Amino acid sequence: MANLGGFSNNPLNVISDSVSCSIELGDTNGAATTIWQDDTPFVINGTIVVENTGTMGVSPKAALHVNGAAIRGFVVAPGECRSVTVNDLRSISIVASGTGTAKIKISFSLNYKF
Repeated sequence: MANLGGFSNNPLNVISDSVSCSIELGDTNGAATTIWQDDTPFVINGTIVVENTGTMGVSPKAALHVNGAAIRGFVVAPGECRSVTVNDLRSISIVASGTGTAKIKISFSLNYKF
C-alpha cells in the first residue's frame, strides 16, 4: 500500500507520503535486504514501523538498519511490533536472523519539503 503525494497548499511545499509492504525472509546471514532508498537531495524525516508476524519460537527475528547502520536494540521477534522516528532518512533495510521464514510488515512515513 502506498499513499503518495500528500501535497499541501503550504508555500513551503511540504510532502507527506506513507508506504507499507510485506516481505518474507529467511536468515540473511548478516546481509541487509534493502526496502527503500532515497536518491534525492531532500532531507527526509519519517517514522518506521516493523511488525514480525512470523511464528513465535520458530521464525527469525528482524533487525532494522537505517542509512546502512543497525538501529541499536531494534530487533523485532515474531509476534512483536516496534517503531522509530528518524531524521535524514536515506535508506531502510532489514536483517533477518534465525531459522525458518520471517513474515515482516514494514510501514513508514516520508516527510520532506522542497
